[in-house]
Amino acid sequence: MWQAYFGTGIVSTSEDIGTQSEAPSHPELLDWLATEFMARDWSVKEMHRLIVNSATYRQSSHVNDALLTEDPYNRLLARGPRVRVEGEVVRDIALASSGLLNPALGGPSVFPPVPASLLALSYAPITWPEETGANRYRRALYTYRRRSMPYPALQNFDTPNADFSCVRRQRSNTPLQALTTLNEVVFVECAQHLAMEMARAGGATDDERIDYAFRRCVSRLPVDEERAALKELMQQQEQRFAEGWASPWQVATGKEARPADLPEGVTPVKLAGYTVVARVILNLDETITKE
Repeated sequence: MWQAYFGTGIVSTSEDIGTQSEAPSHPELLDWLATEFMARDWSVKEMHRLIVNSATYRQSSHVNDALLTEDPYNRLLARGPRVRVEGEVVRDIALASSGLLNPALGGPSVFPPVPASLLALSYAPITWPEETGANRYRRALYTYRRRSMPYPALQNFDTPNADFSCVRRQRSNTPLQALTTLNEVVFVECAQHLAMEMARAGGATDDERIDYAFRRCVSRLPVDEERAALKELMQQQEQRFAEGWASPWQVATGKEARPADLPEGVTPVKLAGYTVVARVILNLDETITKE
Protein backbone atom coordinates (compact mmCIF):
# COMPACT_ATOMS: atom_id res chain seq x y z
CA MET A 1 0.00 0.00 0.00
CA TRP A 2 2.80 2.41 0.89
CA GLN A 3 4.47 1.72 -2.44
CA ALA A 4 1.24 2.49 -4.31
CA TYR A 5 1.15 5.99 -2.82
CA PHE A 6 4.83 6.89 -2.57
CA GLY A 7 6.25 5.09 -5.60
CA THR A 8 8.72 3.14 -3.46
CA GLY A 9 7.87 0.80 -0.63
CA ILE A 10 9.23 1.05 2.91
CA VAL A 11 11.30 -1.88 1.66
CA SER A 12 12.21 -0.83 -1.88
CA THR A 13 12.38 -4.44 -3.12
CA SER A 14 8.78 -5.24 -2.27
CA GLU A 15 8.91 -8.40 -4.37
CA ASP A 16 11.79 -9.69 -2.21
CA ILE A 17 11.46 -8.96 1.51
CA GLY A 18 13.75 -10.92 3.81
CA THR A 19 17.24 -11.20 5.20
CA GLN A 20 18.83 -10.76 1.76
CA SER A 21 16.79 -7.72 0.74
CA GLU A 22 17.40 -4.05 1.39
CA ALA A 23 16.61 -3.04 4.94
CA PRO A 24 13.43 -1.02 5.53
CA SER A 25 13.93 2.72 5.30
CA HIS A 26 11.66 3.16 8.35
CA PRO A 27 11.47 -0.15 10.26
CA GLU A 28 9.46 1.27 13.18
CA LEU A 29 6.91 2.72 10.75
CA LEU A 30 6.64 -0.66 9.03
CA ASP A 31 6.01 -2.39 12.38
CA TRP A 32 3.46 0.24 13.42
CA LEU A 33 1.55 0.00 10.14
CA ALA A 34 1.48 -3.79 10.44
CA THR A 35 0.02 -3.63 13.94
CA GLU A 36 -2.44 -0.92 12.87
CA PHE A 37 -3.61 -3.19 10.05
CA MET A 38 -4.43 -5.89 12.59
CA ALA A 39 -5.95 -3.44 15.08
CA ARG A 40 -8.24 -2.06 12.37
CA ASP A 41 -9.63 -5.54 11.73
CA TRP A 42 -7.58 -6.02 8.54
CA SER A 43 -9.53 -3.24 6.81
CA VAL A 44 -7.74 -2.24 3.60
CA LYS A 45 -9.98 0.83 3.30
CA GLU A 46 -8.97 2.00 6.77
CA MET A 47 -5.27 1.68 5.90
CA HIS A 48 -5.71 3.66 2.71
CA ARG A 49 -7.53 6.36 4.66
CA LEU A 50 -4.78 6.39 7.29
CA ILE A 51 -2.01 6.87 4.73
CA VAL A 52 -3.67 9.54 2.59
CA ASN A 53 -4.65 11.57 5.67
CA SER A 54 -1.12 11.47 7.09
CA ALA A 55 1.00 14.62 7.24
CA THR A 56 3.72 12.72 5.38
CA TYR A 57 1.56 12.03 2.34
CA ARG A 58 0.00 15.51 2.37
CA GLN A 59 3.34 17.32 2.10
CA SER A 60 4.17 19.37 -0.97
CA SER A 61 6.13 17.45 -3.60
CA HIS A 62 8.21 20.52 -4.48
CA VAL A 63 11.91 19.89 -3.98
CA ASN A 64 14.79 22.27 -3.33
CA ASP A 65 18.50 21.79 -4.04
CA ALA A 66 19.32 20.78 -0.49
CA LEU A 67 16.67 18.04 -0.38
CA LEU A 68 17.60 16.81 -3.84
CA THR A 69 21.25 16.51 -2.84
CA GLU A 70 20.60 14.85 0.51
CA ASP A 71 17.70 12.60 -0.51
CA PRO A 72 17.28 12.34 -4.31
CA TYR A 73 14.86 9.39 -4.10
CA ASN A 74 12.83 10.77 -1.17
CA ARG A 75 13.59 7.78 1.02
CA LEU A 76 13.58 10.08 4.07
CA LEU A 77 10.07 11.30 3.17
CA ALA A 78 10.87 14.97 3.60
CA ARG A 79 8.50 15.81 0.73
CA GLY A 80 5.35 14.43 -0.81
CA PRO A 81 5.48 11.75 -3.52
CA ARG A 82 5.82 12.66 -7.19
CA VAL A 83 5.60 9.70 -9.56
CA ARG A 84 4.27 9.01 -13.03
CA VAL A 85 1.00 7.15 -12.85
CA GLU A 86 0.71 3.54 -14.01
CA GLY A 87 0.19 2.72 -17.67
CA GLU A 88 -3.52 2.04 -17.43
CA VAL A 89 -4.06 5.34 -15.61
CA VAL A 90 -2.16 7.29 -18.28
CA ARG A 91 -4.79 6.26 -20.79
CA ASP A 92 -7.65 6.81 -18.34
CA ILE A 93 -6.44 10.35 -17.59
CA ALA A 94 -6.57 11.23 -21.28
CA LEU A 95 -10.07 9.79 -21.60
CA ALA A 96 -11.35 11.50 -18.46
CA SER A 97 -9.75 14.88 -19.20
CA SER A 98 -11.17 14.93 -22.70
CA GLY A 99 -14.65 13.88 -21.62
CA LEU A 100 -14.59 10.59 -23.54
CA LEU A 101 -14.27 8.18 -20.61
CA ASN A 102 -16.99 5.55 -20.39
CA PRO A 103 -17.39 5.01 -16.62
CA ALA A 104 -19.35 1.74 -16.86
CA LEU A 105 -18.24 -0.93 -14.39
CA GLY A 106 -17.86 -4.63 -15.08
CA GLY A 107 -18.55 -6.67 -18.18
CA PRO A 108 -16.37 -8.37 -20.78
CA SER A 109 -13.05 -7.13 -22.14
CA VAL A 110 -13.14 -4.63 -25.01
CA PHE A 111 -11.10 -4.19 -28.19
CA PRO A 112 -9.79 -0.62 -28.57
CA PRO A 113 -7.75 0.28 -31.69
CA VAL A 114 -4.41 -1.41 -32.30
CA PRO A 115 -1.98 -1.20 -35.24
CA ALA A 116 -3.03 -3.63 -37.96
CA SER A 117 0.48 -5.09 -38.10
CA LEU A 118 0.27 -6.11 -34.43
CA LEU A 119 -2.15 -8.95 -35.14
CA ALA A 120 0.54 -10.73 -37.12
CA LEU A 121 2.63 -11.10 -33.94
CA SER A 122 0.14 -13.43 -32.26
CA TYR A 123 1.11 -17.11 -32.07
CA ALA A 124 -2.30 -18.11 -33.39
CA PRO A 125 -4.70 -16.37 -35.77
CA ILE A 126 -6.84 -13.80 -34.01
CA THR A 127 -9.64 -11.48 -34.95
CA TRP A 128 -9.75 -8.04 -33.37
CA PRO A 129 -13.26 -6.55 -33.67
CA GLU A 130 -12.31 -2.93 -33.02
CA GLU A 131 -14.85 -1.13 -30.84
CA THR A 132 -16.70 1.75 -32.46
CA GLY A 133 -19.16 2.84 -29.76
CA ALA A 134 -18.86 3.81 -26.12
CA ASN A 135 -16.89 0.64 -25.34
CA ARG A 136 -14.00 2.11 -27.32
CA TYR A 137 -13.44 4.50 -24.41
CA ARG A 138 -13.75 2.20 -21.43
CA ARG A 139 -11.06 2.21 -18.76
CA ALA A 140 -7.81 0.53 -19.71
CA LEU A 141 -8.53 -2.13 -17.09
CA TYR A 142 -11.02 -3.69 -19.54
CA THR A 143 -8.65 -3.85 -22.53
CA TYR A 144 -8.46 -7.32 -24.07
CA ARG A 145 -4.94 -8.70 -23.84
CA ARG A 146 -3.18 -11.86 -24.98
CA ARG A 147 -0.06 -13.34 -23.47
CA SER A 148 1.67 -13.30 -26.85
CA MET A 149 0.31 -9.91 -27.92
CA PRO A 150 0.36 -7.17 -25.27
CA TYR A 151 -1.53 -3.94 -25.91
CA PRO A 152 1.14 -1.50 -27.21
CA ALA A 153 -0.14 1.71 -25.59
CA LEU A 154 0.00 0.02 -22.18
CA GLN A 155 3.24 -1.84 -22.73
CA ASN A 156 5.02 1.41 -23.64
CA PHE A 157 4.18 2.65 -20.14
CA ASP A 158 5.62 -0.44 -18.42
CA THR A 159 2.37 -2.32 -17.85
CA PRO A 160 3.48 -5.93 -17.20
CA ASN A 161 2.24 -9.01 -18.97
CA ALA A 162 -0.83 -10.55 -17.40
CA ASP A 163 0.53 -14.08 -17.16
CA PHE A 164 2.47 -13.63 -13.91
CA SER A 165 2.17 -11.81 -10.61
CA CYS A 166 3.85 -8.40 -10.53
CA VAL A 167 4.41 -6.92 -7.08
CA ARG A 168 6.47 -3.90 -8.19
CA ARG A 169 6.40 -2.20 -11.58
CA GLN A 170 9.41 -0.54 -13.10
CA ARG A 171 9.06 3.02 -14.43
CA SER A 172 10.98 3.97 -17.55
CA ASN A 173 11.15 7.17 -19.56
CA THR A 174 11.43 6.60 -23.29
CA PRO A 175 10.62 8.51 -26.50
CA LEU A 176 7.99 5.86 -27.27
CA GLN A 177 5.90 7.15 -24.37
CA ALA A 178 5.75 10.68 -25.79
CA LEU A 179 5.00 9.29 -29.23
CA THR A 180 2.16 7.23 -27.74
CA THR A 181 0.45 10.16 -26.04
CA LEU A 182 0.87 12.27 -29.17
CA ASN A 183 -0.03 9.82 -31.91
CA GLU A 184 -1.82 6.69 -30.67
CA VAL A 185 -5.35 6.57 -32.09
CA VAL A 186 -7.30 6.92 -28.84
CA PHE A 187 -5.02 9.70 -27.56
CA VAL A 188 -5.54 11.61 -30.82
CA GLU A 189 -9.30 11.15 -30.46
CA CYS A 190 -9.03 12.46 -26.90
CA ALA A 191 -7.24 15.57 -28.15
CA GLN A 192 -9.89 16.09 -30.82
CA HIS A 193 -12.72 15.75 -28.32
CA LEU A 194 -11.00 18.05 -25.82
CA ALA A 195 -10.60 20.64 -28.59
CA MET A 196 -14.32 20.42 -29.32
CA GLU A 197 -15.06 20.88 -25.61
CA MET A 198 -12.79 23.93 -25.60
CA ALA A 199 -14.88 25.43 -28.41
CA ARG A 200 -18.24 24.52 -26.87
CA ALA A 201 -17.74 25.10 -23.16
CA GLY A 202 -14.35 26.74 -22.69
CA GLY A 203 -15.47 30.35 -22.97
CA ALA A 204 -15.47 33.04 -25.64
CA THR A 205 -11.77 33.83 -26.08
CA ASP A 206 -8.66 31.82 -26.90
CA ASP A 207 -7.19 32.54 -23.46
CA GLU A 208 -10.31 31.26 -21.72
CA ARG A 209 -10.37 28.11 -23.83
CA ILE A 210 -6.68 27.40 -23.20
CA ASP A 211 -7.27 27.86 -19.45
CA TYR A 212 -10.25 25.50 -19.65
CA ALA A 213 -8.27 22.70 -21.32
CA PHE A 214 -5.26 23.19 -19.07
CA ARG A 215 -7.37 23.00 -15.93
CA ARG A 216 -9.12 19.85 -17.12
CA CYS A 217 -5.78 18.09 -17.65
CA VAL A 218 -3.58 19.28 -14.77
CA SER A 219 -6.14 20.65 -12.27
CA ARG A 220 -4.72 24.16 -12.22
CA LEU A 221 -4.64 27.27 -14.36
CA PRO A 222 -1.57 27.92 -16.52
CA VAL A 223 0.85 30.64 -15.50
CA ASP A 224 1.29 33.53 -17.92
CA GLU A 225 4.35 32.01 -19.61
CA GLU A 226 2.57 28.70 -20.19
CA ARG A 227 -0.53 30.38 -21.57
CA ALA A 228 1.55 32.58 -23.87
CA ALA A 229 3.52 29.60 -25.19
CA LEU A 230 0.36 27.62 -25.95
CA LYS A 231 -1.30 30.61 -27.60
CA GLU A 232 1.77 31.25 -29.75
CA LEU A 233 1.83 27.58 -30.81
CA MET A 234 -1.87 27.72 -31.68
CA GLN A 235 -1.44 30.84 -33.80
CA GLN A 236 1.56 29.36 -35.61
CA GLN A 237 -0.37 26.19 -36.44
CA GLU A 238 -3.46 28.14 -37.52
CA GLN A 239 -1.25 30.02 -39.96
CA ARG A 240 0.07 26.75 -41.35
CA PHE A 241 -3.44 25.33 -41.74
CA ALA A 242 -4.57 28.53 -43.48
CA GLU A 243 -1.71 28.09 -45.94
CA GLY A 244 -2.87 24.57 -46.79
CA TRP A 245 -0.28 22.59 -44.87
CA ALA A 246 -2.95 20.03 -43.89
CA SER A 247 -6.71 19.63 -43.89
CA PRO A 248 -7.96 21.36 -40.72
CA TRP A 249 -11.05 19.13 -40.54
CA GLN A 250 -8.89 16.02 -40.82
CA VAL A 251 -6.71 17.22 -37.94
CA ALA A 252 -9.64 18.34 -35.79
CA THR A 253 -12.09 15.48 -36.36
CA GLY A 254 -10.38 12.78 -38.41
CA LYS A 255 -12.99 13.39 -41.10
CA GLU A 256 -13.68 15.91 -43.82
CA ALA A 257 -17.26 16.58 -42.70
CA ARG A 258 -18.16 19.54 -40.50
CA PRO A 259 -19.63 18.59 -37.08
CA ALA A 260 -23.28 19.56 -36.77
CA ASP A 261 -22.93 21.09 -33.29
CA LEU A 262 -19.84 23.23 -33.78
CA PRO A 263 -20.29 26.61 -32.06
CA GLU A 264 -20.95 29.57 -34.29
CA GLY A 265 -17.82 31.51 -35.19
CA VAL A 266 -15.40 28.58 -34.74
CA THR A 267 -13.71 27.98 -38.06
CA PRO A 268 -12.08 24.74 -39.22
CA VAL A 269 -8.67 26.39 -38.86
CA LYS A 270 -9.46 27.51 -35.31
CA LEU A 271 -10.69 24.07 -34.26
CA ALA A 272 -7.56 22.47 -35.70
CA GLY A 273 -5.47 24.94 -33.70
CA TYR A 274 -7.32 23.94 -30.54
CA THR A 275 -6.63 20.29 -31.36
CA VAL A 276 -2.89 20.94 -31.56
CA VAL A 277 -3.00 22.70 -28.18
CA ALA A 278 -5.02 19.84 -26.67
CA ARG A 279 -2.46 17.29 -27.91
CA VAL A 280 0.34 19.25 -26.25
CA ILE A 281 -1.47 19.59 -22.92
CA LEU A 282 -2.38 15.89 -22.85
CA ASN A 283 1.29 15.14 -23.54
CA LEU A 284 2.63 17.20 -20.63
CA ASP A 285 4.63 15.39 -17.98
CA GLU A 286 2.44 17.04 -15.36
CA THR A 287 -0.69 15.55 -16.92
CA ILE A 288 0.44 11.98 -16.25
CA THR A 289 2.25 12.59 -12.96
CA LYS A 290 0.79 12.22 -9.49
CA GLU A 291 2.17 14.92 -7.23
